[in-house]
Amino acid sequence: MRIIGQWRTTAVFVLTPALIFGLISNLAAVAAESPNILFIMTDDQSWRHVGCYGDSAVRTPAMDDLARRGVRFTNAYCAAPSCSPSRAAVLTGQDIFRLEEGGVLTGFIREKFDVFPLVLEQSGYSIGNTGKAYAPRTKNTPGAYDAPIGKPFNEKSVSAPKGISRNDYASNFVTFLEQVPEESPFFFWVGISEPHLPHPPGLGQETGISTESIDIPSFYPDNANIRNALSDYLAEIEWADQMIGKIIRTLKIRGLMDNTVIVFTSDNGMPFPRAKATLYEYGVHMPLIVRWDKHIASGRVFDGPVSLIDMAPTFLEIAGLGIPATMTGKSLKSDLLSHDSGRLDHKRKFVVSAFEKHCLARPHNLGFPRRALHSKDWTYIRNFEPNRYPAGHPETLIPGWGTYGDIDPSGIKTFFIENQGDTDVQRLFALGFGKVPPEELYDKRNGSDMTTNLAGDPRFHATLTDLRSKLANYLAENEDPRTHGLSPWDDYNLDRPFPISHPITKD
Repeated sequence: MRIIGQWRTTAVFVLTPALIFGLISNLAAVAAESPNILFIMTDDQSWRHVGCYGDSAVRTPAMDDLARRGVRFTNAYCAAPSCSPSRAAVLTGQDIFRLEEGGVLTGFIREKFDVFPLVLEQSGYSIGNTGKAYAPRTKNTPGAYDAPIGKPFNEKSVSAPKGISRNDYASNFVTFLEQVPEESPFFFWVGISEPHLPHPPGLGQETGISTESIDIPSFYPDNANIRNALSDYLAEIEWADQMIGKIIRTLKIRGLMDNTVIVFTSDNGMPFPRAKATLYEYGVHMPLIVRWDKHIASGRVFDGPVSLIDMAPTFLEIAGLGIPATMTGKSLKSDLLSHDSGRLDHKRKFVVSAFEKHCLARPHNLGFPRRALHSKDWTYIRNFEPNRYPAGHPETLIPGWGTYGDIDPSGIKTFFIENQGDTDVQRLFALGFGKVPPEELYDKRNGSDMTTNLAGDPRFHATLTDLRSKLANYLAENEDPRTHGLSPWDDYNLDRPFPISHPITKD
């Protein structure tokens, strides 16, 4: 068993027999009250595309019901707009720039970093997962976790349209529950593969999604190609919602609803230009809903900034456990247990997301390092290498992958590339595929599409200076190598070791 290292709070006790008896009694009480935790994460779903977040085209009754009976967060952000680093950040409760190899798609999580499922397991929780958990290169990698979320349960399958996962998430959850000891609380991770590409062409029309009702972001042209592609994407979200509904019914049938904390979110934004693999709203702004019937007042909305790295300390505190000092996330337990809505944590003004690299998208496997500060009203982005292409190089580097390799292959990407010379597409193509300046500033009160960069506008110089300073201080305080002029991820590849040893240690 690994020994968990430094913790945030420490104290010195004189252990009298009475105190020892009291501590043992308290630990027994905590164990008896420890809730079950069900964590549901879809794959590549922007915050906007849930009914309760305002999307009228997609039908998500299960997600919406979770919000009605729990807390909906309207300003939740993932730590990175790429699946593996985003999930690594969730597991460790840390920003990706602290995780060495874990900060990129093809990396792994070193055992020196605490991961909350294993901390829960060491305290008596049964843990497991189904579907997409954390799956970059880990097997037989020295010093890396092979199973940071426990045993996978993926044996049961269902019929599904081509291109959609056949995983029977609910049945696999049942298989897990059947091996959980009666006295043990559980943590279970449901990694739903949708709405990750590929999307079956025409699925949206087949399932009855109205293309006329789809809200087209202003950074896309409004035409049939775009509407049909988004329709297929939304259809996969509806499939995911059906799977979530079946999982919730499993909890109800087994009488587990009252003391199970249910969390729904996604790892990063939709897999299209100016979304996934970017730090704009459609890339990192996530749905986040928490339901806990026994303790959470229903129908609340929390609009303060939160990060998915907050999940790890939240789960540990809810379970009555200490929080490792290395975790940079903040526990949301007090917010969840409050009966209020709005912005509860007035000390927290912003959260941060980061990006290094996604795919092999630039010569020499270079990334596009950038960091973003997200407050309630503003997003400030710092681009460390503006001479590089943020979406990837305009030449093919991987056979079969195409150009602009940090954008996943899709009908929307194909449309842009094939029509980039058209007068009505040129400006939008530049927004999604072109180079960007060192700094970007967006006023979210003017909308979430972020097409007007205010960094060069003298009217907002004070805001720019303030947010620049806040981000720089945060990165320095949390040991981002970029603040020291280091670029270790540029030198890291599948066949090359990480070039520096990160200073974060556990004593």
